[in-house]
Amino acid sequence: MALRRWSAVRTGPTGDAILDIIERYYPKRGEVYVTSGMDGDHGKVSHHYGLHHRSSPTAAIDFGVGANARMGRDLAKWIEDEFGDLCVELIHTTPFADDDGFYVKNGKKIASYGAATDAAHADHVHLAMSAAQVAKALERLAGRTGGAAPEPARKRAPRKAAKKASTPRKTATPKKSLPATAFHTVRPGDTLTAIAGRYKTTVPALVKLNPVITNPDLIQVDQRLRVK
Repeated sequence: MALRRWSAVRTGPTGDAILDIIERYYPKRGEVYVTSGMDGDHGKVSHHYGLHHRSSPTAAIDFGVGANARMGRDLAKWIEDEFGDLCVELIHTTPFADDDGFYVKNGKKIASYGAATDAAHADHVHLAMSAAQVAKALERLAGRTGGAAPEPARKRAPRKAAKKASTPRKTATPKKSLPATAFHTVRPGDTLTAIAGRYKTTVPALVKLNPVITNPDLIQVDQRLRVK
């Protein structure tokens, strides 16, 4: 089952392999959608842009949560339980008592990334892994489910090609021209109407760009919304 993703999200081989893990083995994969890969406002030094961990290339994926904290907690907890020791980074914060942040940094469990970083990850689950770690995770999960380890690159190719053929416009102009202001972080006092006015768009357009919005009158502070 292919995961939903925002149209501008770009992923490379390692990012695709991370998505294979979720698509193949996460029980609630139908709830998951991808908000960022090799794009967004993560800065020049980030696992989103292909750093390395122990000489193996890395990638990072953000899975949107928005107002559904339970969905994010469940995904982060599953990752930690199943292959938390095979992550370069894992960050997610919810108000649930059994959510300690699920923080992993440089392959090691930590108590916190700091108040600002923790708070910034209340609306999405950030997962970074190296290619070597992904291969081990896939092998482990295949063994637990009694199946053979999958071959991500070979099996993802047809679907990836089909996506390009069916959405040629999304792989050309939007990706290259998407500005840094394409995403807005909700601030105290913001409303969807005010945000739409600021970016010269409409509330229905914002709702369409952000599947996580189920109630236009309910958005949360620090929630990251796509505006273009």
